[in-house]
Amino acid sequence: MIIDRLAVIAALLVPLAAAAETPANLVSWRPGLVSAAQPDSGWLAKTKEMKYDVVVNLAPPQAQGSIANEGGIVATKGVTYVNIPVDFMKPTAEDFRFFTEVIRANKDRSVFVHCQVNLRGSSFAFLYRVIHEGADPRDALAKLHSVWSPDAVWKRFIEETLAANGKKMEIL
Repeated sequence: MIIDRLAVIAALLVPLAAAAETPANLVSWRPGLVSAAQPDSGWLAKTKEMKYDVVVNLAPPQAQGSIANEGGIVATKGVTYVNIPVDFMKPTAEDFRFFTEVIRANKDRSVFVHCQVNLRGSSFAFLYRVIHEGADPRDALAKLHSVWSPDAVWKRFIEETLAANGKKMEIL
């Protein structure tokens, strides 16, 4: 009887423990720059405790899995929130320019970048590291590929963005 009650209590506690799980596809690009998939509200509420100063969300607010009050959750903890709604089917040079400005403006702060699955986030972090921080393109590409192999739209966008910034690299 007691064991049955403990099993029920344990089963009820599992969802609570999982509520603040580390987001999927987490990539540490360098100290102070991390990207991942959409975190849950429990994880977002702990961003300051995890030493993040800025959260950059690259998904449009209406994207599946978005948290409606995400900006409010992190702002109440003293964390800056920026949403750059990148259209997954049409990423633009302007999207990346804005992202670059946000990262540069927060160069001495710890930044957490995310989107739905970390496809936008990993691509933008890859580009930023290679173009603006001189990261080894092969190492950065390995991190990008740990999340995904960009489809035709993103392959073109990444290669064109690299070329526009004097870098040449084929994304396979």
